Amino acid sequence: MGEKDISSKDKENMERKKRCDSIVVDSEVLSTCSSKCHTPMGSTGPLIAKIPVILSDVEVEINVESEIELEKTDITDINVINIDKEVFVKECKLIPYTNKLFIEGYVQKNIQVSNNDCTNKASEDNKIEYTVINSPFKCVTEIEFFKKPLYGESYKERLNSLDKNMLCKNNKEDSWVHYSKLYEPVYCEYQYAKILEADIFDNEDYGTKYLPEEKKCKKILEKMVIFIRIKVIQNQQVFIPEFDEKEGLITKEYDELE
Repeated sequence: MGEKDISSKDKENMERKKRCDSIVVDSEVLSTCSSKCHTPMGSTGPLIAKIPVILSDVEVEINVESEIELEKTDITDINVINIDKEVFVKECKLIPYTNKLFIEGYVQKNIQVSNNDCTNKASEDNKIEYTVINSPFKCVTEIEFFKKPLYGESYKERLNSLDKNMLCKNNKEDSWVHYSKLYEPVYCEYQYAKILEADIFDNEDYGTKYLPEEKKCKKILEKMVIFIRIKVIQNQQVFIPEFDEKEGLITKEYDELE
């Protein structure tokens, strides 16, 4: 293909790539779609339902300090462009018959680095690289209950019977009752996470001063205060009373369900 076959638009795009320019490829104004709202309907009370019940709503504060090393052959040319962070919760466990909530997760950091400024220089060495690093955290916190969780029960009981003369215990026969009642699991619902941080950049080699020059790396010292809001939930059986416009809620013969 000769130069005559290349369109002016293709030439313009090639020039932009050489200059490392960002462009808007396409933009469109969307029209408004029509919609119709419907009123949700349901059964009227009184009724009994098994629904998720909020046991506790808590915002947990976690303090994390981590040191990140960015490997690079030439530490003088590294520029940290941007650091995006997102909180992931791997485990949220309430220990039965306690108010201790165990939380474990990590902060995922997407770090964008460049060895020089792409907007000022046009060179093949202008590269933007992405590094993903996970900083783990774990802690235990005490929570307050709006509604206490319901737990199961199990027991084993021996029953004794009289002998054939109806005078004493029959030692030739054993009867047992085995009872087991399981309970709904308690789970957590992630609401939001907020990170307050300070990132300290330093090109000094600290403990790597005795390593060869090509092994040195740039370090980032991160200090983070993480706030995570979590709802602790369990499915429970709930009585929903009937509503009267004049008297308000009418509970009738039901007051509380176990």
